[in-house]
Amino acid sequence: MGKIWGWLVIIGLAGLAYWWQPAFFQHSYSIIEHGDIEALAEYLRSFGTSGILVTIILFVIMTFTIVFPFMILSGAAGIVYGLFWGIIISWAGEFIGAVVAFVLVRYFFRNSVEGWIAKSRYLKQVDDYSATNGFSALLIARLLPLAPSGIITAVAAISRISVRDFLLATLIGKLPPVVIKVLIGHDIVYLGQHGYRLIALVLGVIAIYGWLWWRKRKKRN
Repeated sequence: MGKIWGWLVIIGLAGLAYWWQPAFFQHSYSIIEHGDIEALAEYLRSFGTSGILVTIILFVIMTFTIVFPFMILSGAAGIVYGLFWGIIISWAGEFIGAVVAFVLVRYFFRNSVEGWIAKSRYLKQVDDYSATNGFSALLIARLLPLAPSGIITAVAAISRISVRDFLLATLIGKLPPVVIKVLIGHDIVYLGQHGYRLIALVLGVIAIYGWLWWRKRKKRN
């Protein structure tokens, strides 16, 4: 029953939002789909001061998709509001989106997957581990710049991690990746002015994942 109510809440909220401003969602989807950071920045700028709320709403919506990278919206936020406030707004948007997703999955869908957890030895171990080490595990997952935020949130929600640990790990862990995404998205547009910084950021991300790959391989050996 909880699962049914969860779907009804999601579908209802999405339907009301689309009914309220269909042109907004269609136009935003088209811009984000094409990955045009400059066009998205201009669109957000057209909303004036209310653009901050619009940006946060888009972040929340994008939390429920795995198709569009956050970097497009983060980069646009950095262009419109400046790097500092672009980071703050992006951070707030991603955090709020993660909390909304966590609440929906934890309180409407967890019961439907508890049977899977009980039947799977691996999932049971993950569930048990999350009860005592959930904060550190989630924090590490959040710190990865290219990690799929929605999937991480869903896994955390169906685990036994406490709400407090989830909120704290998400708040702290999302900041460094947000900084990277805002800077990369911003510098892609202003490549001529910030080309060296963009190269350094990309090399930094590659180095992080290279180190993780080396560490995993070393453990196997």
